[in-house]
Amino acid sequence: MGRRRILTVSARSVTPCFWRGPELIDFSNVATELRDRELLPDSAESIFLSGSIVRGWGNKTSDLDVAIVSNDHWKSSIDEYEHVPLEPNTLPAEQTFVDGRRWDLEYWTAGQVAQILAKVSAEEFADEQGSWRSLSFHEIALLERLPYAVAADDGAWLHRTQTWLDSSAHRSVLAARSLRNADGCTEDAAGQLAAGDLDSAVLSAQLALQHAVDGLTASLGQVGSLWPKWRARRMRLVRTDVLSYEEFWALTTLRDYTPQEAPAWVERVLGVCRRISMAVTL
Repeated sequence: MGRRRILTVSARSVTPCFWRGPELIDFSNVATELRDRELLPDSAESIFLSGSIVRGWGNKTSDLDVAIVSNDHWKSSIDEYEHVPLEPNTLPAEQTFVDGRRWDLEYWTAGQVAQILAKVSAEEFADEQGSWRSLSFHEIALLERLPYAVAADDGAWLHRTQTWLDSSAHRSVLAARSLRNADGCTEDAAGQLAAGDLDSAVLSAQLALQHAVDGLTASLGQVGSLWPKWRARRMRLVRTDVLSYEEFWALTTLRDYTPQEAPAWVERVLGVCRRISMAVTL
């Protein structure tokens, strides 16, 4: 029996539960578990869940990603902080286990999130020097998780944030970043091919395809460039005429590649990348 997602919705709350085979996993107790472990700030404005489990793609070893947004900067009990180009300039983290499953916790301040959202506004995207061009890894990770996140509280903060994202340049920003990376790899592959460096050209063409596909799926609402292991899942969801899943999978797995026909294969992949770049509307 596969996993199917269940959302029990009331006027004030969203309770996420997931089937894993015959076992029902209930995450409605997230806030209680955090509070009991003294991992929930008094000023918390939002608790939301993301990652493969929330998307219905996880397995028995998958961890649960939990983000806590509060007014105050959290002090990590394990002294784990990541640098972010924001104010404050650190992202605290914690880790705990609940019923044998690891929970990875990130603590954002409301001000930090507001700064990130400002970087993907329509005005910033229209600016050739817009701050969206210098988004860091953790900022992109948050932006890629928010669209499919599920609230573990009353959901008010998350609903406002997701609604704002829908009217922003969020999707265009993430697609543009991937397509820009694809263009760079396409140029690399073309240069390597012209120089007779076929092995390097094949690798660069593969990278170009991966970035181009991430740009394509992001433009269609399926973001996740930082998690390439789920690229096939995202491609199955978008169902676009620009690139069929069958062609994507054949190129990704080098099904038709042979060393003797490497130049033609590279040209084919680069043609697909250019086709995607021309088809995507930002």
